[in-house]
Amino acid sequence: MRAPTSLVIAALVVTPAVDAQQILEIDTAAGRVIIDDEWRAIRTIGDMPLDRARAVLYANDDEEPEGVMAFSLETGEWIRTIPTPEGGGPRELERGMSGMALGRDGRLYVSGYVRVLEFDPLGQYVTNWRPGADVVSDVCEFDGQPAIVAGTGVIRRGSDGTDEDIGRGIVDRRATTTRETSAGYTRTISGRSPRIVCTDDAAFVVTTNAEISDSVFVHHRNGETASLAIPTEFTDPGDDCKVERSFGARVLEFACTSWARELKPSLDGQANLVLLGRHVEVPGAIIDPETGCYAVLRKPEQSWDYDALHIYQDSALVFRYASWENDRGGFTMSTAADRVSLHPLRRISGEPCPGMLPSVN
Repeated sequence: MRAPTSLVIAALVVTPAVDAQQILEIDTAAGRVIIDDEWRAIRTIGDMPLDRARAVLYANDDEEPEGVMAFSLETGEWIRTIPTPEGGGPRELERGMSGMALGRDGRLYVSGYVRVLEFDPLGQYVTNWRPGADVVSDVCEFDGQPAIVAGTGVIRRGSDGTDEDIGRGIVDRRATTTRETSAGYTRTISGRSPRIVCTDDAAFVVTTNAEISDSVFVHHRNGETASLAIPTEFTDPGDDCKVERSFGARVLEFACTSWARELKPSLDGQANLVLLGRHVEVPGAIIDPETGCYAVLRKPEQSWDYDALHIYQDSALVFRYASWENDRGGFTMSTAADRVSLHPLRRISGEPCPGMLPSVN
């Protein structure tokens, strides 16, 4: 039986977005390749935590569908595989994996729709937590304990093992849309489950749906809840924006996709919030949550075949998707990556936010 502890919400504070201080570009002509293996299939839809202290990337790869693989960020070599089998046991995930996160000492949390598994920095099983939620869609470590996103709020494992509710909207839901049909009205899911990333003091919940851009809610350990504005300058493609994509000898034209959609939150190691996703031109932004100052991250050219999905030191960690020729004379692109590389960031305009990426010129 769940015995939640509810924190009182002091106020809803909105941190406004200020004018962009700088525009950063990924220098794809420089950098180094970490993984280049045609047999790799790293699934970039899910979380891929970085252990910055140990220079380790955790990822889902098709080589081990019921496990988490760890790779060296220095050499690209496989380090270990952490088993996360499907099943109903205490060391298993009933419906597969839904998210991953690292703790401050290098421990790994793996969520699986029903429970959260906890592993030590060497990949040894420690314990599991079954929070009082219908769906466990993502996980983080919040002030030394695992926490999950629940609606726009957060459920944290307390020090005594009971659930602690933080913030408003402690419900399990994705954005829904009500539409009129010939049979009446129907409610359909129009967005993905919210994602979460945490520091010791704050939990950042990113929600998204098909009608509006992503929104960020910030829950603090003292009970205060804030809303963080996402930058929109330099990101609106406009109604006339078109992108050309080659399929063998054919070239097709597509409308540009909007920027702020299904962004995944992470941290850059300097207490800045990183919001990145798949986009042909603008992967996302780096935001100082204290001031709202931010930097927009751009590709040097429009491209469908790679995305920057992490900031590591002064560089972007880029995942390039596998592709192959199909029987129609064109190419099919996978949602999995077979190449991972590190490329430096360069400032192309604006002034940097204080303390953000100080080594970037």
